[in-house]
Amino acid sequence: MRKLLTVSLLFLLFACQSESQGQKSSRKVQLMTPSGDVINSILAIDPDEQEKGLSGIRPEDFADDQGMLFFYLEDNERHFWMPDTHFELDLFYLDKDLKITDIIRKLPFHRGRANPELIPRARGIWARHVLEMKSTSPIAHKLKIGDVLNWRGAKSLQETENSVRENAKKY
Repeated sequence: MRKLLTVSLLFLLFACQSESQGQKSSRKVQLMTPSGDVINSILAIDPDEQEKGLSGIRPEDFADDQGMLFFYLEDNERHFWMPDTHFELDLFYLDKDLKITDIIRKLPFHRGRANPELIPRARGIWARHVLEMKSTSPIAHKLKIGDVLNWRGAKSLQETENSVRENAKKY
């Protein structure tokens, strides 16, 4: 009986882990730059993911070809701050078609959340989406205002937006 319970628990744990990994992989997308570089991006879709952002991520755990794409359904003035970050960031403000409309370079990091008034903040910028990358990334250095990023995901940009919109209705 004990073996059966152990096997059942292991099966349940594996099933939950597979589902979780499937959800995580659906939160990844590649963005191709005009020069042909690929940015492996993590989608930050829900408010908790967006609030956490890259907080707590060490430089060695975030490659130069990685980014975090803050995915929104509407254009709005976007405000970002850098609590508990460990490396400078470049912020790329994008329109609905992933065209770069504005850039903030080398936004300083701030370890921890103590002294909130000292935590660096980016000026508010009107955009649909925001892509964060390491300021030291050679790919980030090449990006400029007017560049359009090409979406390469399991779902198209429009399908992703539709899916996010549909899931938002459930809550």
